[in-house]
Amino acid sequence: MALRKRLFWTAKEPLLPCKTYAFTMQNNRFCNTLIARWLRNSYACEKYLHLYHLLFVQKVGSHHQFSTLLTPMF
Repeated sequence: MALRKRLFWTAKEPLLPCKTYAFTMQNNRFCNTLIARWLRNSYACEKYLHLYHLLFVQKVGSHHQFSTLLTPMF
């Protein structure tokens, strides 16, 4: 938790205008981390949806081919 506070913190108004660059860089790092996490999560969802489409949607489209496999053979 201490590391998180140290890396990603929003600063109050600085006393000197030349000190603003450090605060902006830390806020940008926080935003970049959030964006990277969001993209990673959306990629995982897209990957699983693509797998779902490959496995299940094609079976529904060709249901008559698989209906003989689902009926008992005895």
